[in-house]
Amino acid sequence: MADEQPLKADLIELRKELSLTQQEMAAKLDMALRSYQAIEAGESEYRTIHRLAAERIALMIAVDRNAPMLAPPMVRDDAIKLVRVGELTGDPAFGRDRKKDASPAQNVETQENAQFRAAYGVVGELVLMTTALDHQLNHVLIQVLHLVGSPILESVIATLDMVRKIEMLRERAKHIAQPNWKKPLLSYLDKLERISKWRNIACHTVLIPDETHGAIFAPTAAAKLLKNLQLGEHPTTKRIPIGDVKPALKLGESALFDGQVIIQNFRTINAERVKRYGK
Repeated sequence: MADEQPLKADLIELRKELSLTQQEMAAKLDMALRSYQAIEAGESEYRTIHRLAAERIALMIAVDRNAPMLAPPMVRDDAIKLVRVGELTGDPAFGRDRKKDASPAQNVETQENAQFRAAYGVVGELVLMTTALDHQLNHVLIQVLHLVGSPILESVIATLDMVRKIEMLRERAKHIAQPNWKKPLLSYLDKLERISKWRNIACHTVLIPDETHGAIFAPTAAAKLLKNLQLGEHPTTKRIPIGDVKPALKLGESALFDGQVIIQNFRTINAERVKRYGK
């Protein structure tokens, strides 16, 4: 099913089942209304990444409304399988019935463990999101710089650090005169820089349990300790709650949509340029 081309009719049907207007669906997808309407109208391609985002929105709405049937069948099946796997592995987050027989102290400990495990899940999701964005950035770079396609081109670009690719695109943006092309590109790059910053924090700072936040990032390196040192009656270092990282996931989803639009737009203009002037 993952390799099948998603159909715009499925998107329209899903939106109507959720009782959402085009404006509401576009807002939940963090897209411009015109961009979303172009997908439903068939003017823009309805890609797999759009379908996955729409299904995730359907899942959240199904939970919020206590209406599980609103979630698409494949999403429901995956959710059921996940719960079953969690129960088989003995993960505390899936052992609701066992909590009834546990003492209050054990319940508190189980809840803390579940929160800490969930925090690592957020870190893992952020890493995967950043990896997906880095892969997409390769194609953005190819289209914006109008590089000649070759079998090894993407592999060569993939060896560059994300920061370097962002720098290259910022330099290229300086020579884009049309604001409607330049502004979205710069906005996309700003999002990537913010997500990359959070990814570095999540991957290079120790995550420890915390009673208030469930988990926090606590710097251990001497340079970071001195940089984040807060003097007062009880000197301490600045620590980052895991909750502060979660908005980066939403930002990442937005960046993925922006990147796809940029790729599509520059691919179109590059094709027109070749048609008019040749390679």
